[in-house]
Formats: sequence, structure tokens, C-alpha cells
Amino acid sequence: MRAAKKLMPGEIPTCIMEYILKSLQDICYGQVILVAQDAQLVEVERREKLRLADWKRYYEKVLLTTAAQKCLSRRICQSFSHLRYGQLVIVVKNGKIVQIELTEKYHFTGLEGEGI
Repeated sequence: MRAAKKLMPGEIPTCIMEYILKSLQDICYGQVILVAQDAQLVEVERREKLRLADWKRYYEKVLLTTAAQKCLSRRICQSFSHLRYGQLVIVVKNGKIVQIELTEKYHFTGLEGEGI
């Protein structure tokens, strides 16, 4: 079995970005979460909420144009590239991307009690 290629700090492979963009187009309400450890992408999580009041909307997918996909891809890569430890959360409401949240964690060593 071949070992996986080590990613550069802040790098998101093309196949993973395609999965992220497809997930964002498929979700009506929810989030796509990218997790970084030591500036490496280690996990992609997809959370979807099914709202019964908007059930019909789940069948009406809004596709992003190629230009919109490139712009969104650049924005995600740019935001993720600054993250060493933490999460990048892309929030979707009513089929539209409404915000990108960045939660960064800092690790402290050498302090009394080894942390905060």
C-alpha cells in the first residue's frame, strides 16, 4: 500500500476542494468544517440539517457558476492557509453560503499546569 503524500502547510488538495464545493452546493442548511493540526488539513466534516418546513428546497439545488466556484475556492484556501490549529467552518443557510468562521487554537507549554 502506498503512503499518502504529505500536504504542505495550509494546502487543500484539488480532489478535497472538489468534495468541499460539491458538499456546499448539496447542503440547504448546515456546515462544512475543515480541521487543521500543525497547519495540516486532517479532517473534513459535513453537517446537514433537514428542516421540515423547507423540505421542497432540498430538491431544488442551486449550482455555483465556475467563476463563483473559483472565487469561493480561493477564499477558502486563503482563510485556511493562516490556520495552524483549529477549524474553518463554512455555514450554509437556505442553500446560500452566508459566512466563514475561523476558530484558532493556541498550544502553550512550559506554563504552570502545562496549559490554560
